[in-house]
Amino acid sequence: MKPASAALLALTLLAAPLTTGCAAAACKRVAADRQDFLARPATAAAPQMVLALPFAALGQELTRHLGKVPPYRLALPDLSLGGVDLDLGDASARLAAITLLPAADDHLRFQVAVGLAVGKRTITTIRLEADVRPRLDLQRGALAVSLRPQDIASVKPVLSPDEMKRLGDYLWSQVPALARNFIDRSSLDGLVRKLGSDLLGPGWPKIRDGLLGDVGTLTEFEIDLPDLPIAALALRSSPTDLELAVTLGLPAAALAQPRGRAPGTPAHLPQLRLSGAAVAELANWAIAQGQIPGRYTREGSPSPKGEFEAGVTWEPGDRPLRLHAWCTTKECTHVVFGGTPKVAVQGGELALRVDDAKIVEATGSAKVRAALWFAGLGRRTFEVSESAAASVAFDLFGRPMKASASAVQVGAAELAIGLTLTDAPAPRR
Repeated sequence: MKPASAALLALTLLAAPLTTGCAAAACKRVAADRQDFLARPATAAAPQMVLALPFAALGQELTRHLGKVPPYRLALPDLSLGGVDLDLGDASARLAAITLLPAADDHLRFQVAVGLAVGKRTITTIRLEADVRPRLDLQRGALAVSLRPQDIASVKPVLSPDEMKRLGDYLWSQVPALARNFIDRSSLDGLVRKLGSDLLGPGWPKIRDGLLGDVGTLTEFEIDLPDLPIAALALRSSPTDLELAVTLGLPAAALAQPRGRAPGTPAHLPQLRLSGAAVAELANWAIAQGQIPGRYTREGSPSPKGEFEAGVTWEPGDRPLRLHAWCTTKECTHVVFGGTPKVAVQGGELALRVDDAKIVEATGSAKVRAALWFAGLGRRTFEVSESAAASVAFDLFGRPMKASASAVQVGAAELAIGLTLTDAPAPRR
């Protein structure tokens, strides 16, 4: 053997163990990293998802039901002003509206408006406020609310200063035009107070019982959340919205701002906000449940025999959506793809676009294409959030409604989906 050939053979034999050792070390790192990812603990300490329901829109839907309640007729007392008799005749009492108001945590406050009208003219409106504690069913992921007549039986009715003025305007309109020249308008105040006291005092039980005696339920609605790993539910109020806060039993960071709504969704529409980490962890949860593929080929196509196992994380900052691909056999590779998701609503569905996809980290061979991975696993990541939004079910007095995406906004650390509600067939239980 020539001296040069002998030297080359010796160098090759010396290098072989070193190469094998490096490969073994890389495989250990990749396998350990994959196990660390699978073993990350759930941090269910604060809500990662909040459903905001506008008080105004909820009140409008609930008020629609009141049109079925027949009015109650009552005789107004005969009054006299300056020797002039005022024959007020009969009035009709009608449930005019139910309004939701901000309340303490885990409570709801309702305002029930009872309108009194003579003919087509509303002469005043009596209001009652009731505080109830809805039922939160953690096992079902549901909020159930009902307000019955007995819940307001002991509530004291109120006539606001504006409604007292409106009542006074009506009484003044019943004074003959000629008599008004000899009567001071302010002399009517005592009659207004007398009539108001009668309506809120001795007359109120008759109005209440006559109007509500046969009414089963004034307000009834239910919200069913999608089938997710829910660890805690809480009910809160903002000045404009009823907020259902959801803490998921997933290793996801909480929303940075757990109250209020994100800008970009019209105020009259419900909004579902998720932390970016929750978006990622919902995708991982769906992979574990077999709802979306967990194995992919080198090109990013789903395949049960794909050599890469997938995972998703969200890292606030540049290219926050991170797609992980582990190959713990053969080449022992861990590749992390990063990208900035741009999501739009098209035909009620979320459409994902990523213009800056790239490999941001790699262990072992990185001969894979980032764009193809985002086209596959990236789209499925947002499909889970889209499915969660569309699976929120509403039931208003037995009228089932379904949600669909109508707007979306992706921030540095959260996703906000605006929802439109439409009638839906009754869901199967």
